[in-house]
Amino acid sequence: MNDMDDDLALENELRVIARLLDPVPPQLMEDAMQAFTLRTLDAELALLAFDSWDEQAATRVRGSGAPRLLTFRTATVEVEMEVSGPRLMGRLVPAEETDIRVQRRDGEQRVRSDALGRFTADALAPGPLRLRVVPRGGGPVVTSWIRV
Repeated sequence: MNDMDDDLALENELRVIARLLDPVPPQLMEDAMQAFTLRTLDAELALLAFDSWDEQAATRVRGSGAPRLLTFRTATVEVEMEVSGPRLMGRLVPAEETDIRVQRRDGEQRVRSDALGRFTADALAPGPLRLRVVPRGGGPVVTSWIRV
């Protein structure tokens, strides 16, 4: 092993210790996500209208294996999503072809909805994400952050 490998191993060990001894408070993570949302004030926020995890809170802990279903709404557009492992499938209502950005902390994945409003994003790593959609008839819309 070289010095670089030793440094990375030490850094990883320190991260594990810090997570155990001084974890990030859950409310702080939520507050940080809300603050991060404010950086796109030019977009309308699509609010979470339905989350299947809320319906089955007990199974979330045990990992039922069922896909997570979510619905976000604004006055002009609805975004329906199904998250199953590393795959996200969704649909826009009203249906239209448009560009959609699956935004993560470390970057974004661009996908396009078809004429029926359907879209798919693959190879999603666990962690927070949100969608940014620009419908034909209006300004940009972003969903609130979710954790997958």
